[in-house]
Amino acid sequence: MDITRGQRLKLDALGLSDGAFSVSVDLNAGPVTVDVACFGLDGARKLSDERYMTFFNQPATPCGAVKLSGQGKFDFNLPRLPASIDALVMTLAIDGAGTMSQLGASSVSLKSGSTMVGSYRFDGGHFASERAVMLLEFYRKDGVWRLCAVGQGFNGGLDALVTHFGGAVAEKPAPAPAAPPPPAPPKVSLSKITLEKRGEKISLEKRGQAGHGRIVCNLNWSSGHAQEKRGLLGGVFGKTRTSGVDLDLGCLFELSDGLKGAVQALGNTFGDFNYPPYIHMTGDDRTGANASGEFLYINGDHLKDLQRICIYAFIYEGVANWGQADGIVTLTVPGHPPVEVRLDNHDNSKNMCAIAMIENEGGNLKITKLGEYFSGHRELDQRYGWGLRWKAGSKD
Repeated sequence: MDITRGQRLKLDALGLSDGAFSVSVDLNAGPVTVDVACFGLDGARKLSDERYMTFFNQPATPCGAVKLSGQGKFDFNLPRLPASIDALVMTLAIDGAGTMSQLGASSVSLKSGSTMVGSYRFDGGHFASERAVMLLEFYRKDGVWRLCAVGQGFNGGLDALVTHFGGAVAEKPAPAPAAPPPPAPPKVSLSKITLEKRGEKISLEKRGQAGHGRIVCNLNWSSGHAQEKRGLLGGVFGKTRTSGVDLDLGCLFELSDGLKGAVQALGNTFGDFNYPPYIHMTGDDRTGANASGEFLYINGDHLKDLQRICIYAFIYEGVANWGQADGIVTLTVPGHPPVEVRLDNHDNSKNMCAIAMIENEGGNLKITKLGEYFSGHRELDQRYGWGLRWKAGSKD
């Protein structure tokens, strides 16, 4: 079904009565960079709980009803939403210079499983000087979920949207020890920090009484051959994947009690989030089918039990070509901007790259870019003084 601007209809009319579906935004962005987000609003159309803003720095709601699962793609499961959320508004926002009038032919597709059930098409001709746009709205009325193709916006960017919906935007921190935490309510961080040079570091202080919460470490990369772009926010978190290279994420850890080890797919040592080592790897993407890459989750509420963590990537299968892989690791700490570290300064004679060191510095997180290449685990271990005993392993 073709959906037109301003049209309203019940989700039942699209065959989405169970409330489980996906929405993909296919943008012809031209020279501009556009971020896609989804706001969960209460009955007053306010972002009363900022955990229900889903975007690059917060890829899922606490209930799991909205998940950012790829480049401009969101998975929805409306029955999981709490009763306090009455509307979900999908938005576009310019990151940097430009306006929405520069967009080429673009579309939003709604799918039930693999079947497309609706499409809303738009382009720059729909807009003028807008830099942020409310694209689609899913809203609950008389107990029934409905859809409206809004297609209207603001001259401001993503921060204008946050403000419009009653949220507060955090100031962009400099790569230095963080300032004291802002007063409640917590603010939404929209900025990103990139550690450019080897040895460059940043310190993120604890916010709240419990600790740092769930720290997400994501590896995204490209095999260098396919043309289809995939991943979170395209060029920033995006990747192009085919079979041929199996690039794995992993880490060495050292706990405060002296326990040392590794978390990685090789040897099936996936760790545990709630028990030592308080680090868990969700799985192993061997084929490139996972558009979001590979993930390590670190329990920041147990930072007192963690001394240091060395994040690395290694090529399990395929020829080492780090330039084509164009790998990037993104560390997301709740309440802080995501920290990006690229796998650059390539050495194609080595199949392993030490990416970043995470250290407990008096309750704060110190993140340092390493950017060093090694022939294997043993050599990396010796460089950073872990002292583990290594033997050949495989992935079942």
